[in-house]
Amino acid sequence: MEKTLVVLAHPGIDDRSIANRIIIERVRSLEQVKIKDLYKECPSYKFRIEAEQKDLIAAESIVFQFPLYWYSVPGVLKEWLDQVFTYGFAYGSSGDKLKGKQFLLSITIGGPADAYRHGGFNNFTIDELLAPLRQTANLSGMIFNPPIVSHSMIFIPDVYNKKEEVEQRAREHADRLAAYILRS
Repeated sequence: MEKTLVVLAHPGIDDRSIANRIIIERVRSLEQVKIKDLYKECPSYKFRIEAEQKDLIAAESIVFQFPLYWYSVPGVLKEWLDQVFTYGFAYGSSGDKLKGKQFLLSITIGGPADAYRHGGFNNFTIDELLAPLRQTANLSGMIFNPPIVSHSMIFIPDVYNKKEEVEQRAREHADRLAAYILRS
């Protein structure tokens, strides 16, 4: 049994993402971790609902690993939630299958931290933007843990950030995520 299920939602984990690739490589080295790469496993967004739900039931801790896209989760993760977190499974009178499970968001963000504040470039705090996911955890009875969030995680040569700095921030993020997984 895998103790932790990491639901990965990044379309370019192998070729476009420095940060998420470093994070997943670190987590992959841990025991009792199952990584579910939504873009690789279900590029058509047609999920095997019963199998997905069994993986969730088997895990003690559930981690969503994703880059923040347009102030939310990538589309594949939203569609996965819509199809898998069903009435009678994740919520409703008999929807208690996730109750008591630990839930963590592990998020990479391209922009700087100071852009995510009232009066900042993006006008809202990360906590405010994550409210729907916190409510998803609440409705399904999961225990919402403080998210692991790292900013300035995108590298665009000669335009935005230095590659070595992004790699270092990704290693630090990966270490925080690994520590959480080992504790849970």
